[in-house]
Amino acid sequence: MKHTISLIDDYIDGDVAYILGMVMVRGEFQEYNSLKTLLINFPYQLMKIQGLPGGDLEFNQENEIKLSLGNVRNKLEELLGTTVSLEAASNIITLKANFFHDTVAWRDLKLLTDNKTDYREFEVPNVIFNAPIEIQKEFIRGIADASSSPSYADRDQVGKQRIVIQFANQNWVLPIQVCKLLQKDLNVNVQHILWGHPNVRSPNEEGSNWAKEHRMRIYAEEFAKIGFNFKYKQDILNEFISFNSNHQTKKCNPCAKNIRNQKPSHADEISDKLPVIIRGKHFDAAFEICLALGCDQCVKEESLFEEENTEDI
Repeated sequence: MKHTISLIDDYIDGDVAYILGMVMVRGEFQEYNSLKTLLINFPYQLMKIQGLPGGDLEFNQENEIKLSLGNVRNKLEELLGTTVSLEAASNIITLKANFFHDTVAWRDLKLLTDNKTDYREFEVPNVIFNAPIEIQKEFIRGIADASSSPSYADRDQVGKQRIVIQFANQNWVLPIQVCKLLQKDLNVNVQHILWGHPNVRSPNEEGSNWAKEHRMRIYAEEFAKIGFNFKYKQDILNEFISFNSNHQTKKCNPCAKNIRNQKPSHADEISDKLPVIIRGKHFDAAFEICLALGCDQCVKEESLFEEENTEDI
């Protein structure tokens, strides 16, 4: 049997990376006296999920998530050396691992997440950026299985199917890091990130309806390089890939984009829901937010300008 997680010898493999990906986007740590708990939440909105309209793919999402998490629970128990339960409530299923002592596995999990508390503040660990490609892919699969639900509704303006990975609105660092991992390390083209920012999510509306999840959009044929471990999600992805046949994609390059439309000023540009680095600033396009948050994927040598896809941006 594989030993529990230990970074004493910088141990990491595909299973650890996969679980870590799930933790990054849906995990949280809780401590109460001597009891320590890791929770990984799998929320879902629709009981039934389908592929393309008129197709044969239709799944009961609650049942499929439970089925898929059976294997995940076994991996967690083996890696963490503790019992893991599967708990279901209304529109959410949770993996729950309890630690009754300050175990090596618990300390290593906290080390990997830089002693942060939950998915609202987690960042990609350096060990992932330095890992082999197959380890990095498993990390992204963990993120996708926990935080992406393939949907026909996520098609672009001309009907091409996309995969969307969602990130907590409070976390403005993780999407930039995951995009870099995908494009620079794994050669997966990201279309763009739809930020939960007032200038791009509801520029013509007052109020805080803009404070939604950040949505990273990737065309189905690009995400085929990663794929899902949850079988029902992979089945839908395969259908989307076939539908998108011969579709050409390109990397998101902020320096090859221009601003098509000026956005009106929004009262919430100074909201404390925004990170300090972009608070009080106005943006006319999502790629400007990426640059302000530290995106370093600007390649000025490519085509001078290419039109920004401004759908929902």
